[in-house]
Amino acid sequence: MTDQIKKVLLVDDEEKLLESIAQRLRLLGFDPTTATNGLAALDLARENPFDLAIVDLQMPDLNGLITITKLKEIQPGLKTILLTGHGNDKVKQTTESLSTFYFEKDEMAEFWRFIKRLNSGGHEVVIRPVGMSKSAGEGAGPTTSRQIEIPSHHDYPVGVHEANANASGSSGPESSLQPIIVGETSPMRRVRKTIERIAPLDCPVLLSGEPGTGKELAARAIHTGYAHSHFGFLPIDCTAFDNEKIVAQLLGYSVGNLYEAIVTRSGIFSRGVLWTLLFDHVEQMSMVFQQQLLQLLEKSDIRKEDQSQTAGMSVRVLAATEADLESQTRKGAFKQELYDRLKVFKLILPPLRERKDDIAPLSRYFFDQYRTRFNKNVYTISPDVEEILINYDFPGNVRELEHIIERAVILVEGDTIERKHLPARFLEAFKSTPVVSPADYVSLSELETRYIFEVLEATHGNKSRAAEILGISRAALWRKLKQYKAESSS
Repeated sequence: MTDQIKKVLLVDDEEKLLESIAQRLRLLGFDPTTATNGLAALDLARENPFDLAIVDLQMPDLNGLITITKLKEIQPGLKTILLTGHGNDKVKQTTESLSTFYFEKDEMAEFWRFIKRLNSGGHEVVIRPVGMSKSAGEGAGPTTSRQIEIPSHHDYPVGVHEANANASGSSGPESSLQPIIVGETSPMRRVRKTIERIAPLDCPVLLSGEPGTGKELAARAIHTGYAHSHFGFLPIDCTAFDNEKIVAQLLGYSVGNLYEAIVTRSGIFSRGVLWTLLFDHVEQMSMVFQQQLLQLLEKSDIRKEDQSQTAGMSVRVLAATEADLESQTRKGAFKQELYDRLKVFKLILPPLRERKDDIAPLSRYFFDQYRTRFNKNVYTISPDVEEILINYDFPGNVRELEHIIERAVILVEGDTIERKHLPARFLEAFKSTPVVSPADYVSLSELETRYIFEVLEATHGNKSRAAEILGISRAALWRKLKQYKAESSS
């Protein structure tokens, strides 16, 4: 077994959410097995070894806590996660007593960050491509609880031939080496023009913009146009690691200096192939590491003047921020000299609300990506949905739009993404009074069915919450859903 979890047992009676999580796990290289209730999960555990079980709290037969207790009786070493939309302090305390991790369904981003890093020993590790040695990411020191995460295989340094093979033979958004920046509005044309101008230059670039505007994508585009783009691209999240861990994992256990680690090929640079480094959330760097980054930039300037002094060193520094770094420097929270060096070129990524004409093409782009990824026979986005999206301000910017389209593709069962496939906040924000004729009216039974599914959609499939809103018991809701399923299949 490798350091990564491979076999995962998923237990949830909400089938769409279950399949959505399974799909995402497969994309991350895991092998998920699904069960729609606790009894089925126990049967599977008796016959198959698992590295991890992810269990919903509310289920019709055994609830999640009972299921986890019995799973641990069958497989004592099994690691378990409780997912719930009905969390409280008592449930959290119970999960702690069961040595079980706890995540709210409304906070799935944190859940996925945990899943990506969790290995069979309970530690967070580098997610490596197949065949990559440990020395590239860990060094030779003791096991630590956190490691630098590199999200996908094309972030690793590869030779020219391998890079070309990947570029020509891969498909899908996660394996492409050519970043695609979608948008034909004036702000995005300026962004692309700036990238084309600065990409070939061996100089730092500061990328600035709100969360979700695409700073890392722009950084990858800069890297692709760089003379050494066949080397690796390494994003480093400055919020996730304190300086001590960076020294141990990024720089190596015997080297405490970023510049020296690159020149002597220590730590993550030990494979001997150097990188474009993107320091994301650079405003949250510790002062100690700010000084090290400043030293790296100074040494890089020396290399340009006299390459014999730093033979073998080839690294480009990019930085991304959501903050006003100029204000940070005035407050003394960020080094003025480092800011001056990073802003040699400054690229500002515009928020989506300032380029609304790009919303429709972006929606279609993500739509094509996810229907291919999930192998769904869905062909169009309804004009109604496009209008709703165009009139929304997108505080989460392009990333929020991508997640909305991904969710809609998962939920859709026909050939068109419709209004009902959008999150509840859209349905509430853009309610309109339709013009109807007598022919548009339906029977009371059908109206009840529609209303029940609308409530389920609004609660993201949370049956307990839906039953509460409908004013019926969860068991009554369960019986109605079984009846609808039987009627639709007859």
